[in-house]
Amino acid sequence: MTDFSEIYETGKGMTLPDGVHVFARDEALGNIAVLADALTMHCIELADDLPAQALEKATIAVIEIDSENPASLARLESLRALRPGLPVIAGLRAAPVATVRSLLRKGVSDVLELPFSSEELVAAIVDVAKARIKPEKPVTLAPVIAVLGAAGGVGATTVATQVAPLLSAHLGEKARTALIDLSLQSGDAAAYLDKRGKMTINHLLGSVERIDDELMRSVAIPFGERSDLFAAPEDIEPIESTSAEAVNRVLRETRKRYDAVILDLPSTITNWAMPLLLSADLVVLVGHGKLSALRHVKRKLALLQMLGRPRDSIAIVFNRCASGLFKRADASQMEEVLHHSVEQMLEEDVALVEEAQLQGCQVADIQRRSRLSKQFAELAASLGEKIGKDS
Repeated sequence: MTDFSEIYETGKGMTLPDGVHVFARDEALGNIAVLADALTMHCIELADDLPAQALEKATIAVIEIDSENPASLARLESLRALRPGLPVIAGLRAAPVATVRSLLRKGVSDVLELPFSSEELVAAIVDVAKARIKPEKPVTLAPVIAVLGAAGGVGATTVATQVAPLLSAHLGEKARTALIDLSLQSGDAAAYLDKRGKMTINHLLGSVERIDDELMRSVAIPFGERSDLFAAPEDIEPIESTSAEAVNRVLRETRKRYDAVILDLPSTITNWAMPLLLSADLVVLVGHGKLSALRHVKRKLALLQMLGRPRDSIAIVFNRCASGLFKRADASQMEEVLHHSVEQMLEEDVALVEEAQLQGCQVADIQRRSRLSKQFAELAASLGEKIGKDS
């Protein structure tokens, strides 16, 4: 799969920046006396006011904090109010996890254990300085296609798994598409593609603070032509157990590394899925190809319109449609009922689809000239054109 490392610069050898001030008691300094030439140290008690002149000159502040001392915590609050943009590294002795999380939420850049270790302090200062001096290299984010079933069992995952490799081919010779199975309770994309990996999307959702190229490569499962699957977990968990923030972080990291991202969403819309429907470049709404099943499509279409999605950013696809002379007439009736155009009607060919899923391949790999193969190719080309115009 793609070598993500080429996207980022990994410069090393950064020296300690000027203006690092340490505020701590002697017993908290540990072995950092060896850094005396590079740091400005202030030996003060936990509740003493931080010297104003030193704070004005500081580019990074390293502060000893006692989580059980209100005056010590209040001193940190005062510093954040006085210099809100100043990076702060906090030193604590046996602090509760909740306190560490609270400090990080308040904008503290890093938390170290006391007494300070020169190696850990240098590493923390370098990380803070890199983030301050050299922001993340701008990366173009790939467009997102959210595939949503109007109801369960309409074949949304079939559409997503069949379109993803075809989309890569449409977007260019070196383009690569990511398919993320977000049906966290019942995701079938891996089964349809006959793929199994040691890691799933949950390994990314649970590690959003440390996602890097190596972790992404470990989770991604190559399939088809220049496509990677991020599979749903095999264990069933509460559908709302993840957070919108975690999903958004994973999606952003994925968009940095691919040319297009397809989301296979659960038909039951969760709290974390709602923002995805709002932010996706294109929503593909998949319904069953019968007039009697239009109610489900109408309900989901009404929701998308209520969310303010433009009409041209919603592509309706009907799956398992009857073939024959009345097919176009059915499409016209559906468009009339929905007051919305139909992007594609996929012919019902149960035997062909089941054989493709059994072999973990595309229907075109089995019958390239079949009508269904042609329809999937047309759909991928149409979706590629839509996101190409927006990107």
